[in-house]
Parts: sequence; C-alpha cells; structure tokens
Amino acid sequence: MNDELGRLPEDTPVDFRPASGVREELAHLGTAFSALLSTRLELARLEYIEARRQTARQVTLLSLALVFLYVAFIAANVLLVVWFWDTPHRIEVLLWMIGGYFVLGMLILWRFSAVRKRAAKPFSATLAEFEKDRQWLAMGLSPKAQVPEKAERDG
Repeated sequence: MNDELGRLPEDTPVDFRPASGVREELAHLGTAFSALLSTRLELARLEYIEARRQTARQVTLLSLALVFLYVAFIAANVLLVVWFWDTPHRIEVLLWMIGGYFVLGMLILWRFSAVRKRAAKPFSATLAEFEKDRQWLAMGLSPKAQVPEKAERDG
C-alpha cells in the first residue's frame, strides 16, 4: 500500500479496481450533497422554531406594555375631567394610578428591549454552516487544495 495514502486497518476490504465511472461518482456526490442539505435544513428548522418562540415572547411583552401605557393614558384623561371637581382625594388616587401604570409600562418596555438585544439573529447558525460549506467547497475545487493535517502526520 502506498505510504502517501496512510494506513488502512487489516480488516478493511480494499478494492483495487478502478471506479466504474462518472455515473457512480455522481451518485456518490448526489448522496453526499443530499445528506449535507438534509442537515442544513434540519438546522434551519430548529432555528425557525427558536425564532418563533422568541417572537411570541416579544409580542407578549410588547402587548403588556401597550396595555399598561393605554391604561395610563385613559387615567390621564380621567384626571383632566376630575381635576375640576372639588374633592382633592380623587386627584391623588388618579395620580397614583397614572404613575403606577406608567412605571409598569416602562418596566415592561425596558424588559422587552433587554430581551430583544440578547436575542440571536435568526438563522445565524444555518448561515454560518452554509458559509463553512462554501469555503470548504472552494478549497476543495481550487487547484492548490490543502491536505488535512491528519493525512500529513500519517504519511
């Protein structure tokens, strides 16, 4: 056996016949491409599920913030009506309500902003894998393709 190719275990059958042709090589290439595409699509599916879950969480937080800010707006309008009444206790209560709802709305918006900043970009792992595949294919198709380190050490 040629030393440049490395060593094969003794129990591995070695076929010294030449490949049957282009058709067989294309079949192997098609099988490899199919497996590669399958793993990439599975990764995209998982990232889609994660993006959908994250979007649902963001929509929930934003909806809650909008509800509390809307209540603060309504309370502020009621305050204008009550402002002209004679009892000052109503005004104090409405001011506390407006302040409380406003603070709750702003806290939820702050939390929404923090969640959104921490969120990963959708499909970033899939795009990274496609970029690795593109680089690998470009390296393999170039005339000066590099030999992997393991083959250099074994040879």
